[in-house]
Amino acid sequence: MRVSYQKRILLTAIVMLTAFIFVVAALWFPLVKRDVKIMDAIFVIDITDSMNVKDAELDGENVSRLAWAKEFTRRTLLEMPCGAHAGLAIFSESRSLILMNPVEVCGSYHDLIQMLEQVNPYMAWARSSEVSKAVYTAIRQAKEIDPRPTIVMLTDGHESPPINPTLFPKFAGKPGEIHGILVGIGGEELLPIPKTNDKGVIEGVWGINEVMHEDVFASMRADRDVNVNKPRSEHLSSQKKSHLATLANRVGFAFVSSPNDPVDLVDTIRDESNTREQTIDYDLYAWFAGAALFLILLVFLPYRWFVRTDD
Repeated sequence: MRVSYQKRILLTAIVMLTAFIFVVAALWFPLVKRDVKIMDAIFVIDITDSMNVKDAELDGENVSRLAWAKEFTRRTLLEMPCGAHAGLAIFSESRSLILMNPVEVCGSYHDLIQMLEQVNPYMAWARSSEVSKAVYTAIRQAKEIDPRPTIVMLTDGHESPPINPTLFPKFAGKPGEIHGILVGIGGEELLPIPKTNDKGVIEGVWGINEVMHEDVFASMRADRDVNVNKPRSEHLSSQKKSHLATLANRVGFAFVSSPNDPVDLVDTIRDESNTREQTIDYDLYAWFAGAALFLILLVFLPYRWFVRTDD
């Protein structure tokens, strides 16, 4: 089909007018009421030294476990539906520290991301990494938040000092009372653990004689030596999948190892959470603005890509 110059001018005018209508709609169209199932979650990020090991894969590159945890949290927040609430926390030693109580993800997305970007190793207040006790602390904290959020803890599961699997730290709560997910990070190969100074700067790696290799507290509680023939490898780290799975089972959490898609994690959070129906105001701004931009771009494309023209 051939299109004359006059018709091209008319078509261009129609397209630009339609784009203008979309721009006006983006600015003035009222919010749309929408019923959605929403969840509340708090992301707890491990900031201990073992999280600086670079064996987590992100977009085809090896990055530190902490970098992976922060980026995957960001992508997960982006996939959560408007109306859902998310908070941020970190853990070091045996305690978790809430940085930001759950807030609505769409209206507070930039606040969440700014806080997430501040998460760094220098925030650690101790050199130990008692993952199990940190989970217990996070559970106690979640009980004090209304509505109770689902805990999403991102960690490699590396306990330092180590704990003996036969003498697990006692959990005083009720399994499943607080919903949660342990997200395992890291590879299967044992790698040296970077050592950080009090400013969070990496200065070498932990040596074999600089860390505890035995659960001395378990030996004190037990009536036998529970550390017989235990290898001296606590200066090295990998993702402790078995330990995390056991811990998750003890507290009634789900466990996922190195997820690839944040959408899948959002689905898991939804499955594990006590979701509730809520009517939210849905803004169609992005849809109208996107349509307007698409039409404007069409105007600048050669007409011969679409029809034959009479020059």
